[in-house]
Amino acid sequence: MQAMRQVVISARRVPVTVVFVVALALAEIGYALLARPDALRLAAWASTNVARLRTEPVGPMLVSAFVVEEHPLAWLIVGGAAFAIVEWRLGWWRALAAALAAHVLGTLVSEGVVWWRVRDRALPASALHQLDVGVSYVVVGVLAVAAVVAPRVAQIVAVVLLVGLSPALLDGITTLYVDAVGHLTAVVTGVASGLLLRVNTRRSVAFAGAEPA
Repeated sequence: MQAMRQVVISARRVPVTVVFVVALALAEIGYALLARPDALRLAAWASTNVARLRTEPVGPMLVSAFVVEEHPLAWLIVGGAAFAIVEWRLGWWRALAAALAAHVLGTLVSEGVVWWRVRDRALPASALHQLDVGVSYVVVGVLAVAAVVAPRVAQIVAVVLLVGLSPALLDGITTLYVDAVGHLTAVVTGVASGLLLRVNTRRSVAFAGAEPA
């Protein structure tokens, strides 16, 4: 009973993490159960490629992160752990803001590069319709935040994970491959968000603890 109570108390301190993990797990299970044609239709609708962002940006931007085609369990575990650390350290709205920033900027920058390269005739027009779904920008971005704001041991783990994953995450960066550009953008966004939020949190704590004049 005591252990269960501690779990409930801990969950209350990281509500966004709980919602993220539950939503992602349900989405991954639901997507895996779809027939292949239905899965392809959903992925095409949720894809944040240039063509979709031009016609219907909001829906795909929100849903695309929950359409996971590869390594669903790994993204769920790493994302949940990183989210929990950041939310515990900085609070729910800061963790959510950092995750959204990583996902949105990773998408806009990577697809912006695709749009520019198509316009410059470096890519065929079909690249504007390529599949672009997944939770990796969110997870990588929050992991980068954790590498900045987490307690020392968790910070080291986050850095090791980012370094270990970097060959896969940045594969194709020299040719401006969309996933690689998005991952790099998410990492930079996460680090910048972590530094900014850490400074802001320290100032808030110092202000709250200051003696009245």
